Amino acid sequence: MEYIKNLSIQEFDDYAKNHQCNNIFQSSSWAKTKSNWKPLYVGIKENNALVGASLVLLRKLPFNFYFAYMPRGPLLDFNNKKYTKFFFENLKKHLRKEKVLLCKFDPNITIDELDFKDKDTVKDIKNETFVSNLRKLNIEHVGYTLYMKETIQPRIQLELEINDYDNTIPKKTMKKIRNSFNKNVVIVNEYNNVDSLAKMIEFTKSRHNISLRNKEYFEVLLNAFKEDACVLSAYLEDKLISSCLLVKSKNTTEILYSGYDDEYRRYNSTYPLRYEAIKWAKDNGCKYFNFGGVEGTFDDGLTMFKSSFNPKISVYIGEFNLKPVPLLSEIANVLYKRIKNKD
Repeated sequence: MEYIKNLSIQEFDDYAKNHQCNNIFQSSSWAKTKSNWKPLYVGIKENNALVGASLVLLRKLPFNFYFAYMPRGPLLDFNNKKYTKFFFENLKKHLRKEKVLLCKFDPNITIDELDFKDKDTVKDIKNETFVSNLRKLNIEHVGYTLYMKETIQPRIQLELEINDYDNTIPKKTMKKIRNSFNKNVVIVNEYNNVDSLAKMIEFTKSRHNISLRNKEYFEVLLNAFKEDACVLSAYLEDKLISSCLLVKSKNTTEILYSGYDDEYRRYNSTYPLRYEAIKWAKDNGCKYFNFGGVEGTFDDGLTMFKSSFNPKISVYIGEFNLKPVPLLSEIANVLYKRIKNKD
């Protein structure tokens, strides 16, 4: 078996697109959106064929050290203990040479999928076999987290299978969609025009007093994903009232950003906007639509809005820590937690 430190982008993308854990974050397109991160494309080969790979993003720290992150990676058959052990042992050596103090990763692996009505059971869902296998490789599980602030990517997400979405979406929600259309709300595909999105995101920033991405970032993202991304916007008699950004992988469309003008809330434009987003996903060959992460309490307004489309709750395995230099890695992890808790 062979560990590859520098896969070509083409070789990595070809492998990633066909992997069962394919997702938008494990792609060279996603790496292009992270201009302040250094991308590494690593993998393992057996008989000259790739059997595991990952995009690893490096963020510079003081004193020429780095923090690493494998977003929704690696793309690996975790059931194959030989591949898993070889991959992580060699990755750790590689990252040590790159002066990486701490590497986080969150595999694109769901441990359960359930109806929203069963939300109270989420806190009890675990996969100790998976966690134990990685613990034997000195890899730490961050835990079965319930809150979005606890990890880089939310562990709990709402996803809709869209083969027959017109019959899957509840009648009550479809009524809100029709009523919004009847109030002359029109949904427009603006393709790679980010002006509308940037304008609506400003409302979200003000409403929640949070920091979000700017117009320049959205432009980079759309240019990176090209035809696999778009901006949908809702208008009322030429007045922009809501907007969202979609990105697709092989079989899943993710809604990454959205915003709306609270002054026009009574028009419920976010309902037809999501409906048209789901339609866009199906028209572009996707099987699933990801509404994004939710809090494990399932009681906030945004979660209730997302749940009105009758998605399933997808529970992911969660986040892990790989520590290339045990003592320094532990210190880095403590500092990381303190910084994250302040954000």
